Amino acid sequence: MDAEGAVPDRRWDGRDACAALGLGIGFLILYLRTLCPTVYLGDAGEICTAIATGGIIHPPGYPLFSLLGRAALVLIPYGEPAFRIGCVVALAAAAAVAALCGLAREIGASRWAAAAAAAAFGASHTFWAQSTRVEVYSLHTLLACLLLWAALCYRRSGSLAHLTAAGLVGSLGLAHHLTMVLLGPGLLLLCGRRFFTGPGRGRRFLVLGVVLSVGPALYLLLMHWARAEPLQDWGRPVTLALLWDHASARFYHGSLHLPNGPRILQRLAGAGALFVDDFPAMAFLMPFLGAWTLWRRDRVVVAGLLLAALGVILFNLCYQIDDITAYYLAAWIVAAALTAVALDALWARARRPGSQAVLAIAVCSWLFVLPLARNWRGCDLSSAIWVREFTRQKLECTDPGGVLISAGDDDTFPLWYVHDLLKVRPDVTQVDRRMASGMWSRRDADPSLWYLYRLRCQGVNAPVTVPREFARRAYLGSDGYLIDLLNGPLRGRPLCATFFNSHDPMEKDARVFFRWAAARYQILPLGLVLRLQPIRRPVDLKALIAENERQWTRITQPDLRGVRTDGELASDYILNHYTCSLINFGGLYELAGDRARAGALYRRAAAWAPGYKPAAAALASLQRQPTAG
Repeated sequence: MDAEGAVPDRRWDGRDACAALGLGIGFLILYLRTLCPTVYLGDAGEICTAIATGGIIHPPGYPLFSLLGRAALVLIPYGEPAFRIGCVVALAAAAAVAALCGLAREIGASRWAAAAAAAAFGASHTFWAQSTRVEVYSLHTLLACLLLWAALCYRRSGSLAHLTAAGLVGSLGLAHHLTMVLLGPGLLLLCGRRFFTGPGRGRRFLVLGVVLSVGPALYLLLMHWARAEPLQDWGRPVTLALLWDHASARFYHGSLHLPNGPRILQRLAGAGALFVDDFPAMAFLMPFLGAWTLWRRDRVVVAGLLLAALGVILFNLCYQIDDITAYYLAAWIVAAALTAVALDALWARARRPGSQAVLAIAVCSWLFVLPLARNWRGCDLSSAIWVREFTRQKLECTDPGGVLISAGDDDTFPLWYVHDLLKVRPDVTQVDRRMASGMWSRRDADPSLWYLYRLRCQGVNAPVTVPREFARRAYLGSDGYLIDLLNGPLRGRPLCATFFNSHDPMEKDARVFFRWAAARYQILPLGLVLRLQPIRRPVDLKALIAENERQWTRITQPDLRGVRTDGELASDYILNHYTCSLINFGGLYELAGDRARAGALYRRAAAWAPGYKPAAAALASLQRQPTAG
């Protein structure tokens, strides 16, 4: 071991490569073992549908991930499209753990400490959870880790090869996730004055300019794919102007703004809680110890790493979205690398062989075994087919030849996957209320009108003409476009919806649709959906109850105990949807005078989701009613 305070030997050798490779293979086995076999929450359904149909993912389009996903669909013969694309996610995650080992070695950590810190990061909840379902963040973490590693190598060696590697990785990072630019200030500090003033500056800039163009050039693939008019064509980047809008993620610019005082305190508290959760059992103190230890040896390296992490954290505080947790991973890799330095500092104080053996066992248990056991149940998605089954059940509850109206990402994205890729209920036409309105919700209509073209690919004669009058566009953006579709091209078809709760804060913008539907339809529960039955048609309550009984015999409520969805956009969406549907079913029995059966369903709903207040309210209301006779 190096004496405390000595400059460590950072030369990468065959033993380091073997250690990193072994670590990567071990975590690849872990991630594949816990990989979700099908669609999951979040963007998984949308990403899979886009890749499998040759289309475009949401902004910025992720051309690099799309290429890898398409290759996986061709090369991996087993499993659903989501599983095969998920193998790319698992492989990138395992490679990120191995690369983190190299990054920690480059800042001076010993081999064992680098491996221990990388293993702790690999078993942390946020990273593990993002590595076992179709998402883009494991690849982003890998590229961020490689970029920092290459920049540190260039700082040490001044080699053009290391600078070229950093430029290429950064360029590919831009072809994947635009937040890669947040590492820029820290990278410039790590590269130091040598980058700007050293000999061969012209050659460096020329080579760097060439490799930096590789990633942005991949965005031209989006235009090529879009011109084939695929089903999933988010942003429809068929022109350079539309391509720029999509690649620059203009769609999400409105979510980026400085938070006010209470909001920033809330975001800081959330970031702190996440940090403690990913570095549990006081392990969150280790990065601070590592930063202090490394500061005494190389202040520029510590400043560069912390500046890179700070850029990520500040952006996350300003980016006002709910599912922000995965955005912190690029900062957490810095914390993990500094943890490795802290482990060496502790090791240097355990000078006796017996003390070192005890410390090694304690570190292994503390940083790896404990998080592995703690996070296994929440991150093991190998049996998590409940999102697919929940979505399939909604489609199967829809009337034959009907139109299923959905609302929101967690509602719609799995529907795209199950309906468009797995071909469940092809007779049903699925329409998302928010997207149909969102094309017109800003002062100017979305120039791509991509969702309307998606409806046309589904066989709906959706108009794509932009009206000149602002009042008309405002009407279309307030559910008017959806209403026009239902009154026009979709007229006469049975209508079902996955939502109809005017008290839901997420649906406050649906008042126009609620008023329109309430004036024309009776809203009747039908399994996991709601049937919009014309008012002129009488309701046969007995037949409706029998129909719901048949539906519920085919509906299996999943066991969600131990499942963590706190990092999702709508963490309780599925739980609450099942519960609300049970309450609606109980309401039918209450109308029929069967209080016992209604009470049984309300109690079942309350037991299923104890935190869902309408379930307890329905049961309390039933108990307050006087008993007949």
